[in-house]
Amino acid sequence: MIQKKSIFYFISFLIFILFFEFLSAVLVNYIKKNPIIIKSKNFYSSEKMIKELGEYLNLIPYIDDALEFRKFVSNEASKELFFDTHVAFNKKNNENILLQGDSWAAAANKASSKEKINKIMLEKKFGLINSGKTSYSISPMNIQLDILINKFKIKPSIIIAIVDQTDIGDELHRYQSLDKKSLDLTDTKISSEFKKKFFTILDANIINSVKIFFLFKEFWISRLNQFDGNVFKTINYCFSRLLYLISNTPTVLAPLKYGINEDENRLIKSRYEKYIDNVFKNKIKKLVFVSHPHKNHIENNYKTDIATIIDDAINASKHKDKILHIKFREKFYKTYKNKSLNEIFIISDVTSHLTDDAYREIYFPQIFSVCCN
Repeated sequence: MIQKKSIFYFISFLIFILFFEFLSAVLVNYIKKNPIIIKSKNFYSSEKMIKELGEYLNLIPYIDDALEFRKFVSNEASKELFFDTHVAFNKKNNENILLQGDSWAAAANKASSKEKINKIMLEKKFGLINSGKTSYSISPMNIQLDILINKFKIKPSIIIAIVDQTDIGDELHRYQSLDKKSLDLTDTKISSEFKKKFFTILDANIINSVKIFFLFKEFWISRLNQFDGNVFKTINYCFSRLLYLISNTPTVLAPLKYGINEDENRLIKSRYEKYIDNVFKNKIKKLVFVSHPHKNHIENNYKTDIATIIDDAINASKHKDKILHIKFREKFYKTYKNKSLNEIFIISDVTSHLTDDAYREIYFPQIFSVCCN
């Protein structure tokens, strides 16, 4: 009788193990095929990205100390890694403009837009340097500003900071470790290091149940470090990320879709305030913020708009009289006139980048028309 029970328990345990392994295989396969995971993996394993940024890949923009960052920048570093000169700065120019931002700013480097923009610059007698980099938000922009001014001796009279809605998600989920008192970033390489380990485990030649264990372990450790050992915040964050994965919501879009709380709002605002202070510490004449809605903002599917946070930061600044905020959402239909949303935004792009035509004919001309007459 005892032997039969032992056999029964053994078979039951074996069935459980096989079932768990089956579920693990399904989950691992789901993770591997998830568009968000695929996009992230392609980004971090991109030979082009590695070639372009080389040794800077792990440093830009995962470090907040500009002095520490400069130690890693060799004197022979190619300037093309940091900026693109459209029209050279000159003291005789009416204005010398530095363009900062993420892919929205980098779009000005595309041949079609660049030709149009440079024509405007020459007509207005403006110099223009574009330092827009994919995935940048206000924290890395702040570091980048120090590098451009102190290392490369770029002296703009006007800075145009192009801000994307995804910058909220970047700040909360990529550059989120901070000192509670100063709100300075303290260990922003956590997410980058985790992703390297994550993709290594995902591709490892081990059984799926073991993969799940190690994936969760690495995720838990990285998040626990992120929240300074606070277990409650770590658990809450883990459930949030699981929700994003199940609902197929890119992490950078989650704050727009689900909203942000007061602490998150305060954190984002503080980083804009730090950027503003840094800009005017360098004796810049004028700062221009540019914000633009995503398609889901226009269709009223999002709860958060970064324009509101920027306005709060501007109003709290002693430099507010020197700051202009160009908000495309305020005059969206007037600006784009009779164009449909599919003519404005790239179809099927969840992060709502503009079409080449919209960038070239409307977006950039509008910015330079409003900001610098």
